[in-house]
Amino acid sequence: MSPWQRIAACLLWAVSDRPQKITFAEMRDMGVRGLLIYCADYRCSHSIAISGDYWPDDLRLSDIEPQFVCRACGKRGADVRPDTIGSSSPSR
Repeated sequence: MSPWQRIAACLLWAVSDRPQKITFAEMRDMGVRGLLIYCADYRCSHSIAISGDYWPDDLRLSDIEPQFVCRACGKRGADVRPDTIGSSSPSR
């Protein structure tokens, strides 16, 4: 196996190993519109509540996790969860 094939295999494994979360449509069907975003670095523990209205229905919550960058520590990646408690008026 060439080095490039090993890298591709590792990337494929890493992507497929990440749990697939619900879609925004499924979340909205449950009456939830807000998101809780947690920094991927457990030592940072920075979090924020935002609106989920901006993303399309067919997108999964797990699809947007790599796009976030923590404003507190600068780490890329986040744990995105539905905000079931504050979903009536999430901050923007």
